[in-house]
Amino acid sequence: MPTSHDLNGLMKFVSRDEWSECFAEVFDDHFGPILGDGDMEFEELAEVLGEDRVMNLWGCAFEDFLTQDFEGEPSNIVDEYLKRRGWKENAQTRAYMGALRTSVMSLYEVSDVVPGQSFMARDLLRGGEPIAVKEGTATKTLKQWDKIAARIVPVLGKNILTGGVLPFTREATQSLFDALLDVFGKKQESCRP
Repeated sequence: MPTSHDLNGLMKFVSRDEWSECFAEVFDDHFGPILGDGDMEFEELAEVLGEDRVMNLWGCAFEDFLTQDFEGEPSNIVDEYLKRRGWKENAQTRAYMGALRTSVMSLYEVSDVVPGQSFMARDLLRGGEPIAVKEGTATKTLKQWDKIAARIVPVLGKNILTGGVLPFTREATQSLFDALLDVFGKKQESCRP
């Protein structure tokens, strides 16, 4: 039985002519600066970073693609997939896809980790109160005060972590906030680690 995170049908849908070019654009936005003008192939990244890390990065790019609206009709792959093929998916999968469609990646501070069950996440970029996140796998390695870039989405009454999760070191967190300070030109206390 498929899980609520089963995106296999949607991943196959990407190969359709009307979506493959759109995905290639988003893929290039994410990996073009690293791969250059053909200097390196995507598959070679696994040799440098490791297969798991590269697939996690690919997952982040794919999730970003799912949120994009493109010119023409249909403009979003999730909307089109659910319209044409949603009947094949269970309610959890449809809800998960719909939540991904409107999701935003942010930087979270982790606390109150219950291994194999849950953690609290405080959004360091958008502010607000920490939220409870139902999570089994990541909680086995997450520690108090870890920082992660992730998408947390509501699915059938529970907040869950999507597949693309990037750990942030203290230095990486500081670099991100310094870059945001440069872009936006003022310090926002709610955005400090």
